[in-house]
Amino acid sequence: MLAQILSLCIATTMLTPTVADTVENYSIEMEEDIVIQEEYDFIAPEDVLEEILEEVLEEAEKEVIEVEIEVLEDIEIEVEKEKIDYKVVLKEIGYYKKDYGNEEINMRNAVLRFQSEHNLTVDGIFGEISYKALEKRLEDENYQYSDIITTPPTNKEWIAINKTKRILTYYKGDQVIKKYPIAQGRDSSYTPEGKYTIVNKIVNPRWGGAGIAAPVAGGSPNNPLGYRWMGLNLKGGGSYGIHGNNQPKSIGTNASLGCVRMINSDVAELFEMVKLHTPVWIGTHEQLKEWGVHNKNYLNE
Repeated sequence: MLAQILSLCIATTMLTPTVADTVENYSIEMEEDIVIQEEYDFIAPEDVLEEILEEVLEEAEKEVIEVEIEVLEDIEIEVEKEKIDYKVVLKEIGYYKKDYGNEEINMRNAVLRFQSEHNLTVDGIFGEISYKALEKRLEDENYQYSDIITTPPTNKEWIAINKTKRILTYYKGDQVIKKYPIAQGRDSSYTPEGKYTIVNKIVNPRWGGAGIAAPVAGGSPNNPLGYRWMGLNLKGGGSYGIHGNNQPKSIGTNASLGCVRMINSDVAELFEMVKLHTPVWIGTHEQLKEWGVHNKNYLNE
């Protein structure tokens, strides 16, 4: 408004009225001045600057997003390159054995042993949790078993079987001697829970058929009991026990009629260590904790 008034004043002082100058001419000049000023106000410099700034910011933001995408792609490529080859590492650190002529089964057994030793749920699948445990183990210069035992049944050797995690642990007092992967009952109720003892040990046990199949001679590769049997003081020592298998892929699953299955080479090793009357505690993870046996996850998860 002030600019319009100034323009009017300037225009008035510059006029030299003559007869030829009419009110109409004067009005036209004034309107032209006003229109020019209005057009100038419409494209104010600050508006132009704001529009340019917005465009610059939009372009910059696009460039930043593109750079972030490139960086993430580079990181993903780098991570992929550095991912641990667990098959190689498990062999290097001693979990692999040539139990069979089948490499797939041998590697699965290595995974099972790694999982049991670190108190992971034993399933034979080397997934994200197993990878995390292996990465931690490789950086762990002072590795120790993560079990916490507060009330062992003896200061000598004894066994705890965790049905939830499918792990058999051989202890001496409150210290771990060795941990093994197992298979338990195909229904969780099939494998009994309680505190038992070993009452017999048999090499090449005969399988009676369990009322569902023909008996199989001891020592036969088709024997579901494998080559070793350690019977529990339950129903005479011949019904429930710790034994080998003739189905290696069943270890790490719920598969048996109630007994505890082990890898054949593992049960042969345990068989040589275990004495008659060795205590055997069998329970779920929570039940064992109530008894003072905590198979704590190596990852504290």
